Amino acid sequence: MEYKQLEFFLAVCEQKSFSRAAEVCYVSQQAISKSLANLEQELGVQLFVRNSGGVALTEAGRLFEQQVRPHLNERDEILLQLHRFHAQPQLRIGYFMGLLQELPPHFFPQFQRLHPELKLHYHSYTDNERSRSYRNYDCDLVITTSPLTSSDFVQLARAESAIGVILSREDPLAQRDALALADLKNIPLITLNTENQSQARLLECLQKYGLTVDSVLGDADWELTVDLLRQGFVSFYAGKESALPKDILKRKVKDLQLKWEFYIYGKRGRRVTAVQRELIKAIMVAVATE
Repeated sequence: MEYKQLEFFLAVCEQKSFSRAAEVCYVSQQAISKSLANLEQELGVQLFVRNSGGVALTEAGRLFEQQVRPHLNERDEILLQLHRFHAQPQLRIGYFMGLLQELPPHFFPQFQRLHPELKLHYHSYTDNERSRSYRNYDCDLVITTSPLTSSDFVQLARAESAIGVILSREDPLAQRDALALADLKNIPLITLNTENQSQARLLECLQKYGLTVDSVLGDADWELTVDLLRQGFVSFYAGKESALPKDILKRKVKDLQLKWEFYIYGKRGRRVTAVQRELIKAIMVAVATE
């Protein structure tokens, strides 16, 4: 029995699918299937059964999962402690790509200068369900816009802000202090290409009001977004107004009662250090909207 087999086993438990487990583990589905078939043969029991929704644990599989998860967590903690004993203190951070736009310029380098004894490592991922399901075993903190489903992590902080819209100062709608969804009829709309629950709720609301999204852009497309706003587009936005160009305004949408959510998770079973608490506090202050 190898640790990689156990990691594959837990991935299938969480994803309820061999193909999705292969994606989050960055291996082929054939590798997952072969590895777990060998594991079942070694154990002498069947761990999974296939159903219409994918795969489900057998009774033996559920018992095995209860034993495997704490075992792997204990192994990870032992390796972490040994690493810390022999090396400079480490802090590994997993975060969604758009996070840096929510933070002040040079946020992490400035924090590093305050703690020269600490070595920071970064793992940036796209903001979608597949990426969030990746079990960041090496990350001490994971920053995301949707709850993590993995029981390997525990929530340490949460914030939210209202979703509004941004538009050009020259747009006639900018003369109003607040807008309604009906005001956005026949206007080209922009949303982010994220797959979090806030985005899903927004799209459901727009469909209900008969509104159509014209463009779906990513965090890296900010310059294009601003250019389109200056051409009469309107974009949904939940960030800070102070981060916008002077000719771009943020407006509330009275009948859009949706929140953008922001979470910070830590590895379950690991002690949250004083420097981690300091970093979490600094991030939460930085992302708070005016």
